[in-house]
Amino acid sequence: MLVVVAGLAGVFGVGAVLASDPVAYGVPFWPFADSVDLAEQQLMTFVADAARNGLPVGGSDVEVTARSESRGNTFLTLRLRVDGETRCREAILGAPGFSSRRVNC
Repeated sequence: MLVVVAGLAGVFGVGAVLASDPVAYGVPFWPFADSVDLAEQQLMTFVADAARNGLPVGGSDVEVTARSESRGNTFLTLRLRVDGETRCREAILGAPGFSSRRVNC
C-alpha cells in the first residue's frame, strides 16, 4: 500500500513540474498544457527557426527586450503576445540547440 501511495505522489509531483512550464519541458499537450501553451509553443518554434537561420527575431507577437552574446551563445529575453496574454521567456541559442524558460514579465 505504501508503495502505491508513494508512486501516486511521484506521478502527481512530476505532473505538477511539467505543468509549470510545458513548453520548456517539451510536453505542450493535454493534460499539462492549455490552448495558450500550445499557441506559445508554435510561436517559440517560429522564434527558434528564425534565430537558427540568423533572421530577425521579432514581429507583432514577439518583442526582444534584451539580447546578448557570450562564448558563441545568444541569449534573448522575449515578450510574447499569445491569445490575449503576455508571457515572457528567456531563451538561449547555442551549441546544445535552442532552449527557453518562462520568466516573470
